This record gives sequence, structure tokens and C-alpha cells, in this order.
Amino acid sequence: MKILMVAVFNERSTNNSQADGFEKNGADVLCYDYRKRAKDIGARNRDREIVQICSRERPDLVFFSKCNLVNSRVVKKCNRWSKTVLWYMDPLNSNFDKELVRKIKYASFTCCALQEPFFEARKLVAERAYFVHEGYDHTADYPIDSDYHHDISFIGELRGERQKYYDEIGFELITDAYGIDHSRAVGESRINLNFTDGGTSDRTYKVLASEGFLLTQPWPEMERDFVDGQDLVTFQGIRDLRSKIDYYLSHDDERKAIAEHGYNTVQKFSRIQFARRVLEIASNIDVKG
Repeated sequence: MKILMVAVFNERSTNNSQADGFEKNGADVLCYDYRKRAKDIGARNRDREIVQICSRERPDLVFFSKCNLVNSRVVKKCNRWSKTVLWYMDPLNSNFDKELVRKIKYASFTCCALQEPFFEARKLVAERAYFVHEGYDHTADYPIDSDYHHDISFIGELRGERQKYYDEIGFELITDAYGIDHSRAVGESRINLNFTDGGTSDRTYKVLASEGFLLTQPWPEMERDFVDGQDLVTFQGIRDLRSKIDYYLSHDDERKAIAEHGYNTVQKFSRIQFARRVLEIASNIDVKG
């Protein structure tokens, strides 16, 4: 299968490991960095170029990774020669705008990483919307032996209620850890925190794949994939979080056993499995007339 990935391919992008996942599943992948090309030749010329490449290469599937600021008509035009998929990994926020809605309606199918946007996509296109785990980067997310440097850490940016938790708990904030550095940061922390917004981000998968102990807010449908108290531990509010931090910092064996169990469970959610699922959907879905 030939895939045209219209995505972002800088050194921090999750699209890199997704492309590798497609290749690991036997696909021939053409990588097109839509943001870089817009800077190089302008947005309109970029959009024309995507259509031209699709017309020339006739890929079996065009994978549009959110593609904000790419005109929705590009998706519609690519349907002349290829199946198309709109991949949306963000929460139900300002990125889920009218232009994205049009992309969802035009695409052969849509895959969402979080439950709330998945339900919205289902309202728009019914069975042509799928929930697919974003998963972890199989090339960079793995256990790294390290001494502990932090009791409690959060890898990410402070926004929304995260600031409140930071002010109350005072955990270590790590804002610039990507790839292997992310795995190393996980290994240096006894407890890794996670905050959710309508569903969990790839942070959950990355922490578990690095065999870190994860203390997280719950999210819808979590129990379909992970068992609270076996793969990870959830908290409800600041008081509960503080209590569980105290408990698991003083129960090393239990904390490490949960981290190990979570590591074993998350193996089914690598980006190789992500790519396999997208390819499976693409092979089974009928092209719209």
C-alpha cells in the first residue's frame, strides 16, 4: 500500500513514528510536511501541490494529520484518486472548527484519539468515524535505567486546572523533554502525573511504555484499556492526589509492581499497532461515491 502522509515531520512530531509504523506494516510512505511547505511556497501553492502529488502518485491512502490551515477542498479533491483519512488527536477545543468539520465530512473516514471529538465526529459521519489509540513512540518510549531525581513530576505545559494542582502540590515541572529525553525523565521520577481533558493524551502511553508509575486523572472509557490500581492509579481532586502521593512514595514495591503491569499492558498500543489499525480500517471501508 502506498500512503501519502500530509503531516508535520520536525524532530518533535509524533508523525515521524507514525510513518515508521506504517512502514513496519509494509506500506510505502510519502512524507509531506504541510507546515514547512506553506512557509516555503505559501499556503495556496502548498494546497495545490498536495493535490498535484496525489494526482501524480495515486496513493492508496492520503493521511491528513489534523492539517489545520490546509483547505478542506484539498481533502475533497484527493478523493478523486485515493481514500482519505483525517487524523485528529487534540481535545474538543478551538481546533475542532468549521474547517475541520468539513474535512471530516469530506474524508473517507476519520480517526480520533480522544473520546469527546470522536463522539462529535460520529454525529457528523456516523460509522465513518473511529476511535484509535494514539499510542506511544516505539522508537523512543522504552524503559531507561536511571537514579531517581524527583519524587513527583509532570512532563508537559501548565494550562487550565494544571496550574492549580501545581500551586497546591508543588511537583517538578518538565517542559522540554521529547523522544528519548522523555523516557529518561520518566525513569528519573518515582511518580509521574497526568492530567486529562476529555480523554488522555499520548502522555499516558509514553509514561507506561517507559515503565513509569502513572498517577492520573481518569478519563471516559479508561476502563476498556487499563485497570485502575493495576496498570496505573487515578486521583479525584487535590486532596485525593496528595493522599495517594504520600501512600505510593512510602510503598515502593507496590508502586514498582503497578509500573511493571502498566508497561506490559501498554505494549498493544505502540504506533505500529496504531498504523495497523488505520490500514485495517482503510482496507475495509467503501470509498464514498
